[in-house]
Amino acid sequence: MATVFWLFGRSGAGKTTLANLLCRDLRERNRPVVFIDGDLARSGLSSDLGFTPGSRTENHRRVAEVARLISEQGITAIVATMAPEYEQRDLVQRVLGSHVTWVFVEAPLEECLRRDPKGLYQKARDGKLNHLIDYPFDPPRPQERGIVINTAAAAVDDCHRHLLEEILRRLGESGV
Repeated sequence: MATVFWLFGRSGAGKTTLANLLCRDLRERNRPVVFIDGDLARSGLSSDLGFTPGSRTENHRRVAEVARLISEQGITAIVATMAPEYEQRDLVQRVLGSHVTWVFVEAPLEECLRRDPKGLYQKARDGKLNHLIDYPFDPPRPQERGIVINTAAAAVDDCHRHLLEEILRRLGESGV
């Protein structure tokens, strides 16, 4: 099985941006890679689910199973979801075992509120999206801190470069 790099963090932290850049770079190195975006999975694979705790967990199970199938074909999978709760990350860990490398994309809520790239926080403020701002985000445990990228502390290019270096190192390659 190939490695699954699971980027998790708050909405607006930069997960999708970093994942897209990583996929581009890995493809340029002729490494097969698939990106599973949590938002796109929600609109297709999990379009029948709501946002209850049980539905959020089921969404993560489905995404983890797809990532496992990709990984079993020898293809590196990059996943980006919020995965805000321990229960969701524990389930992913059970499905993927030692083949998952956690990437915590860290940014304070205040910074995510300022960025709001998808307008989700504004929808939450307008009462159209429940629990995005006040939804608990369980801090990563030591085993979930495989790679930590603080997008509020560095420019996106620097975060991308650091993450690419870490991923290449874990894939047994070198040079950025």
